[in-house]
Order: sequence, then structure tokens, then C-alpha cells
Amino acid sequence: MSHKIFDQKKLWKGKWEAAALRAANGFAKRCFLYSKKNSRHKTLLDLGCGLGQDSVYFAKKGFRVTALDFSDACLSKIPKNIKNLKPVCMSLDNLNFKNNSFDIIYAHLSLHYFDGKTTAKIFGRLYAILKKNGLIFIKCKSTGDELCGKGKKIGANLYYRKKHLRHFFDKDYMESTLSRFKIIRIRKSSSVYKHYKSNYIEAIAKKI
Repeated sequence: MSHKIFDQKKLWKGKWEAAALRAANGFAKRCFLYSKKNSRHKTLLDLGCGLGQDSVYFAKKGFRVTALDFSDACLSKIPKNIKNLKPVCMSLDNLNFKNNSFDIIYAHLSLHYFDGKTTAKIFGRLYAILKKNGLIFIKCKSTGDELCGKGKKIGANLYYRKKHLRHFFDKDYMESTLSRFKIIRIRKSSSVYKHYKSNYIEAIAKKI
């Protein structure tokens, strides 16, 4: 995965430098509503936070948030005056946190950029750094998406197109990546992005 075509940093650096902070997305709001069922959950890791809009949302809701991304360009745009929000520059495939560090792990469209071996490694680390009874919320591109199958095929449901490497998830694959967790719910969702309908698969799981 070290080949230049898989180096996403340059691609995202350009995107984030020209972008502005947006409002939190609907997935973040649904995750918060679900998480309210357990008032003991205090710490949250936002994986691939981008401009940090969801991190800001969760921090304002009272969580101690670690906003993680591999792009300094996006982290620099996160407001500096948000209480309980800590930006961290780190790659998802090298999560250097202590075990049992977080009550909640939140991943909005950040875990579908890796091959199968790397994805399995990441999910193993996510299980380790999540506390017992902690929740993990995941949203990824699904195999039902219009872009699935387009571009150069790198592996199973893994394609490279226009400088993007995308790993499209289906229900079975999501279940297999979460095999060490107790799966609470897996559902399909969709939204209109620019000129096409994008399809996703979402999951909620728990470490028991």
C-alpha cells in the first residue's frame, strides 16, 4: 500500500485547504441520540475527522473528543476555542493509543480506503482501544454505490479511480470486520452527492 497511487494525503490536503467548516451531518446526530442511552460514555474518538464539524458537535454535547486525521491542513481549520476537543494528526492504519482509551469510536466515511489486510488490522486496533461496553459507530460506502466497480480493480470490492482508493462494504463484510464486537444494528442509507446518489452501509456495535 506504499505505492504513490495509494497515497491519499496529497489528494485530501488539496481538498481541505479550499474547504470551510460545515454543520454536523445526520449520522453524527443519530449516533449522539443513541449514545445518550448510556450517560457514562464520556470520551469519543472521531476517526478521519476531516474539517472537524462532527468533532465540534460532539464536544459541544459534552464529550471529551479526540479529533483524528492524517491531514494537518484539515486539523488546522478546527476552531481552537472548543472546550474538550483535541486534534491529533495520525494515520488510521497506525493508531497509537493505549488499550481501553475511548468510550465511543465514531467513523464517518473514513474506514473504506484500505485493502482487506489493512482493514482487518485497523478493526483489531479499534477493538483494543475501545473500552468495555463502549460503542463503535461506522458508516462506509456500500457495494450498492454507483462508483462500485468503476476504475482499476485492486482487490475484492476495492477500486482505484481518479486518485481515490475506495473499499466498498456489503453487509457480510461489515459483519466480518466487527466479528469481535456485539453487533447492534447494520442498515443501508443513501444521500445525493453532487450529481449522483451515493449509497452507504452503517453499523452500530458494542465491545462486551
